[in-house]
Amino acid sequence: MRLRTILTVVAAGAVALAGLVVAPLTFAAQAPGDSCPDVEIIGARGTTERPGLGVVLTPLAQQITREVPQTVRTTALDYPANFTYTASVQQGVTALAADVRRTAAACGNTRFVLMGYSQGANVVGDALAGRSVRGRAAGQPAIPANLAGRIAAVLLFGDPTFTAGEDFNVTDGARSGILSRGAGRLDAFAARTRSFCNRNDRFCQGGTSLAAHLDYAKFRGDATDFVARRVG
Repeated sequence: MRLRTILTVVAAGAVALAGLVVAPLTFAAQAPGDSCPDVEIIGARGTTERPGLGVVLTPLAQQITREVPQTVRTTALDYPANFTYTASVQQGVTALAADVRRTAAACGNTRFVLMGYSQGANVVGDALAGRSVRGRAAGQPAIPANLAGRIAAVLLFGDPTFTAGEDFNVTDGARSGILSRGAGRLDAFAARTRSFCNRNDRFCQGGTSLAAHLDYAKFRGDATDFVARRVG
């Protein structure tokens, strides 16, 4: 019952995002849809956000596309992002793995940037490391090992599975999230990952502030620079 309550709180708190306007998906240097890009960004939005990349990831994807010299294609993950949290995350994991496999099969040189916000960050982490239940592994990674090397960068924002003390954390908070993944679970991607988590964020810090959970625009430049280095 406690876990169910936590999941309900995650979804209920994020419902505030639903009223925000999501910018249209337009990218100045976007690669043509029928060609193979150098880089494909796959983004997973937060709970209750409208289909697309959402309010945190849309401007970030636009900035990355403008500022890196490589051709970029952006894909918004098609998954529920709804209140049925566990099932929604699993559907997102399946969809993310399918997107990576599809592009990898058609485009032998394309590399991937995976990014997720809130529930979407949970999706990305589970796809890379396997499902986490109370800090313990409960499944195999959805993205196979033969494709993992093509993932150039991973960006996580307000991740409920945030684990304090990881080398890839970019945060002013020192606590773990309400669904902490557990130490070392993302070690294989540590050099390629940045996890951004604000102090007192209700979900990635188990704090009290929903405002902190929404305040990730300030990291856009750092995230873009990190991706540029990784794909460069």
